Amino acid sequence: MNGLRERISFIKEAERLKNTLRSAYTSQGRQESTAEHSWRLCLMAIVFADQMKTINLLKVLKLCVIHDLGEALHGDIPAIHQDHNLDKTKTEREDLKSLTASLPSI
Repeated sequence: MNGLRERISFIKEAERLKNTLRSAYTSQGRQESTAEHSWRLCLMAIVFADQMKTINLLKVLKLCVIHDLGEALHGDIPAIHQDHNLDKTKTEREDLKSLTASLPSI
């Protein structure tokens, strides 16, 4: 397999999302990780897919999985704590590019 080491390295870096805490809490009052957030978003997309017949579910699921990957590097910054002089979208995009730089183009 081409790029096996790079792919495994990427997976290891992305695993950091399991320890990246968000400002949201689970129903039992524990702070939620970004990985948990992404998993629940994917589950919601699957559960409601029949209500949105025109969507491409695979594309939606891919977006759900990758939308917060950049947080693996610098964490989640809640809106109320964001420095409005910084561009969070730009920073997260740069973090995502950095995180995926070793992956082969697919």
